[in-house]
Amino acid sequence: MQAAVMGGAALSGGAALSAVGMKRRRPLMSPLPPMADLSGLAPPSAALNSQSLALGRLFPSLVDPDTTEGPFIANTLSSKDSFAGYIRQGEPGNSVFLRQAGARATIPWAPIFVREDNHLLQLPSSVTRQIDCADLLVMNESSARYPVFGNKARKYEFLLPNLRWSGSKRLGTVGAVSSNHALQFALANRVADLTGGGQPLNCALDLVLFEVPGAVTDMARLAILRRLVQHVVIAKNDVELVGEAAQEYARNWLHPDTDLLVPPGGSNEVSVLGHMNAVAELAQFLDAAQAWSAPPDLIFVAMGSGSTVLGLLLGVQLMGWKTKVVGVADQDKSYLTRWLVNRHPSLPFVEGNVAKLARSTVDWLQAIGFPGLSPDVLRVIQHDIFVPDSASWEPGYGLIEGTDVAWADELKEAGLSLDPVFTLKAWRSLLTMSKAGALRNKKVLFWNTYNSFDYTPPLLSSLG
Repeated sequence: MQAAVMGGAALSGGAALSAVGMKRRRPLMSPLPPMADLSGLAPPSAALNSQSLALGRLFPSLVDPDTTEGPFIANTLSSKDSFAGYIRQGEPGNSVFLRQAGARATIPWAPIFVREDNHLLQLPSSVTRQIDCADLLVMNESSARYPVFGNKARKYEFLLPNLRWSGSKRLGTVGAVSSNHALQFALANRVADLTGGGQPLNCALDLVLFEVPGAVTDMARLAILRRLVQHVVIAKNDVELVGEAAQEYARNWLHPDTDLLVPPGGSNEVSVLGHMNAVAELAQFLDAAQAWSAPPDLIFVAMGSGSTVLGLLLGVQLMGWKTKVVGVADQDKSYLTRWLVNRHPSLPFVEGNVAKLARSTVDWLQAIGFPGLSPDVLRVIQHDIFVPDSASWEPGYGLIEGTDVAWADELKEAGLSLDPVFTLKAWRSLLTMSKAGALRNKKVLFWNTYNSFDYTPPLLSSLG
């Protein structure tokens, strides 16, 4: 089967490839590498079974199998029903499932990481006194214990069970050599329980990875990836390819029977639900901590493939908050690339990518009758609550300056680890707005999407 392609986003990491027009096929893939014992890297089953969908508390119909209106989000760890009899509508990994034609849409969901109250982090006064705002909290999606966690895991909680229900057997995905998505998706594919009976997706998986200009390739990370997947391709950076050209390049390295080319970052309409649910969780955490009597005025978050920032925007709208979400781009592209991919040459590339995903996601949510969305939700997102920052990514993708390094060191001492590609640039945006007086008397939430788990020692040890 020819690989399906979800989304039209350009390849992440400023990817550029040297093999334009390349037509050869690599040999058939070998069997999956022997499965090492990675069970210690997954949360205990009992802890996962105790998780519930926060959106279900906001809209009980979402988790009520007997309601007939709107979609049903089925927890596959606790559901006893077989999905074999469902009718699938949509591409693998981006589908809804119907018991019969015209019936209520079912969306599978499997909790694969444990929510804890300590996700909210209060930074010390040595940090906060340098920022001109009323108060500052961090939503810290980072774990020292589990490699598949937080930001990416939220997407995979919807994406992986959707792929399983779709019957996917062979997948490919793409990203930079340093891609957090590539590593976490490869791990989640092999260890994330999707049934409550210890059954991960465990698909055959290929990776097409792109070198990042100016960055040194992490050979230890590559060694781990080569033990987790069937094939890894490293693409050179001579001529920038995006959109269909990039997809054609990636397809060239896939097995003919590949079911799907998973998009950069794992972002599609279904995975947006992950951070819609995250905002509902944030409301619970704020209530439990008795931190603020009102929602945050601003949320700062890194913005790459799009589903995280879009999920936060839609979640804020569902909650009825007046919160503005500052999405900080990880890169930009040329005028020509903006036109080819987003059809908006004057709009910064990542903003255009998010705008395109927003249109398709809102159409999809409205089509399945998702509750709580205002009729003008797209206008509200685009004009009222979305504050894009497409300047703070300079001087380049993953490139930082001396002042950034100083802040990174200080924040690490305070218990907050940031990365140079995404979250450190988002912190720079926060500081810039603070210096301009835009945060004065505002409650500010910084959403840390970087999981600082140290992969190398435990994974190299487990994989041999």
